[in-house]
Amino acid sequence: MLSHLRTVTRASHDRLDAAFGALDLSAADDCARFLSAHAIALKGLSTPFRRFVEEELDVPCPDFPAMLAADLTERGLAMEALLSPEPDPAVHAPCGGAGVAYVIAGSRLGNAVIRAEGYHGRDTGLPSRYMEDDTGHAVWKALSTWARARSFGQSEARAIEAAALATFAHFETAFAVGSNMETPRADG
Repeated sequence: MLSHLRTVTRASHDRLDAAFGALDLSAADDCARFLSAHAIALKGLSTPFRRFVEEELDVPCPDFPAMLAADLTERGLAMEALLSPEPDPAVHAPCGGAGVAYVIAGSRLGNAVIRAEGYHGRDTGLPSRYMEDDTGHAVWKALSTWARARSFGQSEARAIEAAALATFAHFETAFAVGSNMETPRADG
């Protein structure tokens, strides 16, 4: 299932990588935009993600919204002030949580690359809880095990695909919203 999702979502993943890749994460404003976009996206996705992780995968769900709220507060932004577009209903459909988890947990793998390359705050005494967090890797491992242990009917597979595509689309929307925000200059 995971390799199938990788194929089905490749174009969406590539678009999102290109969008986020255009940010200079060593710059305070771009790093704040990155964190804001993730916070905006996770506002609408945290419920199906948490439900799937805790109920289906039976592992503790990382509190990414709380990490992001703390990060944004330290950067002079309030998470409550961020717009909160609603995701496509596919993310709330039965089996949809698996598609949501595929995108969110998978993004944590890319986060490790960002940490290795560095980002604003890490070297200036303001590391991001969200960027430094490794607990999402346990979710990815549990999701991989869960997917290998199951056989999926056609309707389940379609629901998971639709939710994964909707999750990528929601992150794209969140990126657009977050990129257009005014952010305070943390570096003076």
